[in-house]
Amino acid sequence: MSHELGIIEVVVNCKKNPLIGVAKVVCVILAVLLLLGGLSLMGILGLWALVPIVLGVAAVIGAYLANLNSNVDYEYSLVDRELRVAKILNKEKRKAVGQYDLDKLEILAPMNSHRLDSYRNRQGLKEMDFSTRDSEKAATTYYCYLEGSQKLILDISGSDGEKMLGAIRIFAPRKVFAD
Repeated sequence: MSHELGIIEVVVNCKKNPLIGVAKVVCVILAVLLLLGGLSLMGILGLWALVPIVLGVAAVIGAYLANLNSNVDYEYSLVDRELRVAKILNKEKRKAVGQYDLDKLEILAPMNSHRLDSYRNRQGLKEMDFSTRDSEKAATTYYCYLEGSQKLILDISGSDGEKMLGAIRIFAPRKVFAD
């Protein structure tokens, strides 16, 4: 039985990590100090002045990476029984992080559901967290267990999230729960 559902997309805005902001500021300060120090000591230290310059360049790269990861969102796309997850960095760069075959779905339920009790103590799971990591949104956090020891943590909310749950429920009615 085949259903034409099209593509359903859900974008999840993740909670910002304050430590990344601190790391970004520290890297910028270090970069400025090391680069200025290395350049001012060039005449005195000669080639040894390259050490702080190289460290300053490394700090610039660290600041860039911290800035890139300071604002992370996830996009879930349901396409032909496949859940595709992309990571959106700073609302600019998109990076595909996974494709999951929902024909291998064992269960999809809210994280506090009693239906997950038999799954909670499984060992050796490969856990992929694509949620907001916001404890206030725990009601919309779902655990998705797939054959092959994979566990996905997703935040499914809003009308698009309801559409996605409904679409998955069409081809896996006994495996999708919203209780």
